Amino acid sequence: MNVIELLADLQIRQDAAATRAGELREQIEHLNAALAEAEARLAELVTTRKVISELAPTGTESELPELTTAYQVILNAFNTHPDQAFRVRDLHELLGMPTDDPA
Repeated sequence: MNVIELLADLQIRQDAAATRAGELREQIEHLNAALAEAEARLAELVTTRKVISELAPTGTESELPELTTAYQVILNAFNTHPDQAFRVRDLHELLGMPTDDPA
C-alpha cells in the first residue's frame, strides 16, 4: 500500500466517522427534546398531585371510598361474567345483597 492509497483509505474512514458523529448528534438533539418534554410533563404531574393532596379531605373517611369499593365489586361481577346479562335482582344475589330492598 502506498501513501496515496493510505491517505485515500484514511479519508474514507474520516468521512464515515464524521457521518456517524453527525447522526449521533441528531439523535442526541432528538433525545434532549424528548427528555425536556418528559421532564415538563413530570413537573406538571407533581404539581397536580401536590394541589390535589392539599385539597383532599384528611382525617375522616368519606362515603366516596365506600362507593368506590361497591362500584369496584359490581365491575368485578360484570368482568367475571362478561357474557351474562344481569337484572338487578340477579346482581344483588350474586353480590350477597338483599333482594327485597328497593334501594
